[in-house]
Amino acid sequence: MSVKLITGTAASSEGIIDANGNVYTSEGLPEHPAAGGYYTCCGGPTAVVAAALATDTNLMTARFSAGSSRRAYVTKYRFVMTPATLGAAAGVAGQIALQRFTTATPTGGTARTPNEQHEAEATATDMTDIRDSNAALTVTSVVFGTEIARTVIPLFVANAGGFEWIYEPNYPTVLTPGDGITLRTRVALAATQTWVFAWTMHWFEKGVVV
Repeated sequence: MSVKLITGTAASSEGIIDANGNVYTSEGLPEHPAAGGYYTCCGGPTAVVAAALATDTNLMTARFSAGSSRRAYVTKYRFVMTPATLGAAAGVAGQIALQRFTTATPTGGTARTPNEQHEAEATATDMTDIRDSNAALTVTSVVFGTEIARTVIPLFVANAGGFEWIYEPNYPTVLTPGDGITLRTRVALAATQTWVFAWTMHWFEKGVVV
């Protein structure tokens, strides 16, 4: 026989324990926070990224408001690139990383507008500054923290193609008020290859949980 577990609210999901002790649930939408919500933001410069871009060039940044009473929980980051000019066979692939920062807000580039996944429920995001650039964002007084994740930028020498990098941690990257996350070069890029890129970041915000 099986046993049904039903919670007291009409909108709740249902769980069943079968005769072997296995638990099955019907997953519903997560509870929406009273202040905060679920958000995405995306972008990608229209101009190409120059060849031989220097180490520690900031291409995209997002900073959580220093005055927020919430925390931001980054759950996914997707980066896609494709070459505009092919590289040389003897070239060395560069590397980019996601890295924490704090203290100041980067400037320059193109500001991006976040999307609220449930507009009828969500309050405005406290991720109040998000921007990107094909060249370099200005990071005066910014203090960089630990790296979160890193990947190579492949070297395309014969045929154009594409490269996708998805950072999807098993535990969200938590940003406290004033914290930020940046996409920046960590090893100088190949001397001859130019490229274009796009990105999408997913996160949610709520009062302090952990």
